[in-house]
Amino acid sequence: MSRLAMKFGYDGATFHGLARQPGLRTIEGEVVKALSGAYAVRDIRTSRFQSASRTDRGVSALGNVVAFDSSLEPIATIRAFNRKARGVWAWAVAEVPPSFNPRHARERWYEYCLPGTHDEDRLAEALRAFVGEHDFANFTRGRERSVLKIDSACARRKSSSIILEFRAPRFAWNLVRRFVAAALYVESGAGSVRDLERALEPGTRSDFGLASPQPLVLVDVLYDFPFTSVWDPTTEERVQRILTDRLRDASFYGHLADRFGKDGSAVR
Repeated sequence: MSRLAMKFGYDGATFHGLARQPGLRTIEGEVVKALSGAYAVRDIRTSRFQSASRTDRGVSALGNVVAFDSSLEPIATIRAFNRKARGVWAWAVAEVPPSFNPRHARERWYEYCLPGTHDEDRLAEALRAFVGEHDFANFTRGRERSVLKIDSACARRKSSSIILEFRAPRFAWNLVRRFVAAALYVESGAGSVRDLERALEPGTRSDFGLASPQPLVLVDVLYDFPFTSVWDPTTEERVQRILTDRLRDASFYGHLADRFGKDGSAVR
């Protein structure tokens, strides 16, 4: 029996979030079903199944991670999983120590895609306010740990879109989407970077809203050990089809945003 860490991706638009919920199609539910169908795990409880990052409904991933105990050889596990999985695909695996918990990652990497015309410099200036260790009480739920360290938060242009990139050892629930909403608030001229800085000060109350989940992608979860990539033609074809659909959607919404301004009125 070995403990395996498996990297996998999914299009979040087709699921009700990651966590298993009775009567709903979820990412964990599909992963568990595929692992069981592939005989990679016999019992989900005794296999000590764990997920690295709990993504919200609508959020996609390229490199989320689950860990579980399995009697199958690592590469055989991935191939058997991909034959059974629907809407998710595994592409890398590592054999890890028995005590490994995927939540204890070195870094999580998220990207948020903004199609259309945006002020890259203004967005980058706003995001810099979040870099470093801060008390993000205004951006988290009350019962969560709010003092967190953000390694990087930046903006870059990619084709006709702006990509907002975030890296940190961990993120609180909805934190990235709240960062994006705050950056868009500053970009729109409704507020300033100083408003964001004040929101990080003790005893203040601020709410900049919550950005849509669909443009958010968990790009990778990183650890201090390598994974072995495992690709097969069927999985590659499936991933390419999803990427093509996403690029087409991004192009469409980019043109829509440019045609109709940010306030929804037609640009003439």
